[in-house]
Amino acid sequence: MAFKTLLTVLTSPRIEASALEDAIVLARGYDAHLEVICLGLDRSHAAEYQLGVNATVMHAAIEQAHEKAEKIQSAARPVLENSGVRWDISDAVSMAGDAGRAVVHAGRFADMAVLPLPYGEDVQSEDSAVLEALLIDAHCPVCVVPPKATAPATPETVMIAWNESPEALRAIRAALPVLQSAASVHIAIIDPPAHGTDRSDPGGALATWLSRHGVHCDIQIMSRSGGKVSDRLAQHALETGAGLLVMGGYGHSRFREAVLGGATRYMLENARVPVLMMH
Repeated sequence: MAFKTLLTVLTSPRIEASALEDAIVLARGYDAHLEVICLGLDRSHAAEYQLGVNATVMHAAIEQAHEKAEKIQSAARPVLENSGVRWDISDAVSMAGDAGRAVVHAGRFADMAVLPLPYGEDVQSEDSAVLEALLIDAHCPVCVVPPKATAPATPETVMIAWNESPEALRAIRAALPVLQSAASVHIAIIDPPAHGTDRSDPGGALATWLSRHGVHCDIQIMSRSGGKVSDRLAQHALETGAGLLVMGGYGHSRFREAVLGGATRYMLENARVPVLMMH
């Protein structure tokens, strides 16, 4: 299935810190429609509403959220009007602790969302909530674009992080249009399990299935050499000159990833190439 509806969410008037330009590039490359949500947050605490805070104060907080959404939209409109792609733009307002809910409905009807890295400097706290809501609640593939990286519609080289998980397979299915257009696709397998279903031929079934879809790929089996899987994946992506990394997102719980770390959390903090994820 081709990407015909793309989605991006803006949480700040600083358009240069968003993934809007990358979403435009991808929409142009795929001849897709781009939907843009400008998200303003009511940063009042939920407890204040429950305790009966003055209605004037509550109204002022909501108005500020609307004003922020409108400010974001005013900054984004000139960029979209000169983009040469088909687009829609809308405002959304949400409580700060529930930012993701405002984007779930749109995510369910998007072929892919395009977002910036949700962790790091100059990042809004709600960016991670938006990404997690799209991945987990909307079941939407998400392309995360790091600062100073570009997300070409047809990257020359794509790397797949394969660990036999349902999340990784869903990401690969979602990425098929990109994989079919790539000149080379590398299936990277790190320390394949000795008792896995593919133990005699790690990645072989995946490579056969992809070949029937016109994807020409090779399998590269590696050891993490005592380090983290995420470190090895990131290093290999740079070594192969990958323009896109395809991987599953949150194979472990979000809480475990946040506390103990994991490949998803690492990539969302440190990726240097665009990453297409699906949960």
